[in-house]
Amino acid sequence: MNVLSSIKNKFMRVPPDYEQLSARLGTFAPFDAARARIFRYRKQYGVNLGSMFCLEPWIATIIYDEYAEHNPEAEGDLVECMGQCSAEKMQAHWDTWLQRADFEHMASMGINAVRLPVGYWILGHGFAAEKYHSHAKTYNRALYYVGRIIAWADEFDIGVLVDIHALPGGQNNDSHSGATGPARLFESRKHQDLAIKCIDAFAYLLAQVTNIVGLQIINEPQDHPELEAFYERALKQVRVQSLTLPVYVGDAWNLDKYTGIVKGLRSRFGFVVLDTHKYWVFRPEDKQYPVEQLIKELRETDMPELLHASDELEGNLVIGEYSSILPAISCQGTDPTVSMREFSREQLHMYNSTTAGTFYWTWRLQHDAGFWSMQFAINEGAMPSEYFPFGWNLSVEPSHEVIVNEAEKRRSEWREKRLQGHMNYVSQWEGDFGFDHYAAGFDKGLTVALEFFSKLKFPSKLGFIRQFASECAIAYVSQHGGSQWQWEYVDGFREANDEFSDFVSYIIHVKVQQ
Repeated sequence: MNVLSSIKNKFMRVPPDYEQLSARLGTFAPFDAARARIFRYRKQYGVNLGSMFCLEPWIATIIYDEYAEHNPEAEGDLVECMGQCSAEKMQAHWDTWLQRADFEHMASMGINAVRLPVGYWILGHGFAAEKYHSHAKTYNRALYYVGRIIAWADEFDIGVLVDIHALPGGQNNDSHSGATGPARLFESRKHQDLAIKCIDAFAYLLAQVTNIVGLQIINEPQDHPELEAFYERALKQVRVQSLTLPVYVGDAWNLDKYTGIVKGLRSRFGFVVLDTHKYWVFRPEDKQYPVEQLIKELRETDMPELLHASDELEGNLVIGEYSSILPAISCQGTDPTVSMREFSREQLHMYNSTTAGTFYWTWRLQHDAGFWSMQFAINEGAMPSEYFPFGWNLSVEPSHEVIVNEAEKRRSEWREKRLQGHMNYVSQWEGDFGFDHYAAGFDKGLTVALEFFSKLKFPSKLGFIRQFASECAIAYVSQHGGSQWQWEYVDGFREANDEFSDFVSYIIHVKVQQ
C-alpha cells in the first residue's frame, strides 16, 4: 500500500462543493470498521434497484407515458420533455419507487446486498453535462433519496454497491448510459475529465459509510482503446479519497481480456473487483438453443471461463447483472416457468461456486408483471425464494451462538487435522516451510469466519476470501517475518473457512432432516 499512500498524501483535498454534496446525502452513524468488513468482504446475494435513479422507459413506465409522443429514451430526454415540472415529477418518482418495506422483504429472504444504479448527473450543479446541465436543479434532492436508500438498507444489514451506471457522453450506445445515440465518453477529454470528477465525488461521499459494499465506476462500457487508461486514472483518483474502498469495474463484454487487465490493476490499487454480466435472452437466433442445451453450455463453456477468471483475480469477480429470462424458442414444448426455474438453479449454482456475488436484474418493474422483476420471478417459481448462505433459513435452530461455541470447541482439533494434511502435502517438495504461518492463518481464518457468521442478525460467509486472507497475511508477516511463507498463511486461512462452512452446512442439513 506504499504506492497508494503516496497517492493519497500527494493529492488529498476536500473541495468546498463536496461539503454541500455531503449535506444533501445526509448523515450516517459513525463508521464501524468491523461491520464494514463484513459488508465489503462477504458473499453477496444481491439484486439491482433498476430505475430508482437512471431511469429506463421499459422499467419505470408510468413516468414516461405522459410524453410517449416525444419517445424519450434516456433520462435526459425525459427531463427535457418535463421542462419546468421536472424537479417535482422526478422527486415524486424517487419518493415512491422504493420503500422501507422493500428492504425488509429482501432481508427476510436472505438478500444481503443491492446494486444501486445512478447517473453521474444526480450530483447536480457543477457535475452535469449536456441535457443534464440545463436541468441541474432538478437533481437538488436526488442525493437525499440516495441517502435514504442507504439508510434503509443499513437498517436491515443490507450492503449497497453504488453503481455509476451512466457517465458524461455515455460509455455505450444504450440509453441507460444517460445519452441517446453513439457513445461519446471516450471521444472527448472534457467528458472524461468530468467523469473523473464525478467518480472522485462519489468516492468522497461513500468511503466512510459503513454499509457501502463498494463503488462501481462504470457500467457496461464499450471495449474502447481508451478504457484501460481511463480505469487507471479513475482508480488513482478513488485512492486519493480512500485506500480501502472496494472499486468495481466492468469487463466491456470481454471477460478474458479484462481479467488480465484487472489482475494488473489489483496489484497496484488493492481491492478492485471485475463485474461481468450474464444474459441469455439476447443471444443471436442461431444460438437460441433448447434449455437442456443451454444448461450444457453453462457447464461446459461458461463454468470453465468463470473459474479461470476467478482464479486469475483471486476471487475478485461478481455477476453484476443476470436474469431468469430465456428466449421463447428455448422453452418450446415446455412450461416456460419450469424451464426458467431449472436454468436459474443451474446459473446460481455456477455463479455461487465461481464468484463472490450475484445481482439479479432487477428488483421491480412498474407493475411487476414480468420475469425481469425478481419479485415476480420468485412469486411465479422461476427463482428461489431464499438466498441465505450455508442453506440456512429463518426457521433453523440451533442459534448463531450455539454454532459458534461448538466451532470454538473444535478449533484445536480442526487446526491439527488441517495442519497435518498440509504438512503431508508439502512433504513431496524439498525446502523449508512455515508451518507456524499456516497455523496462524488457520486461527485467523476461523476467527473471521465466526465473526462473519455471528455479528449481524443473519449469517454471512466470506466471499472475497483470498482478498481478505492476503491482507491479513501481509499484516502478519510484517510483524513476524517469513514473507516466503505468506502463501501458507493464506492456505491456512482459506482452509479454516472451508472447515467451518462444512460444519455449518452439516449441522443445518441434519436439523432440516429431523
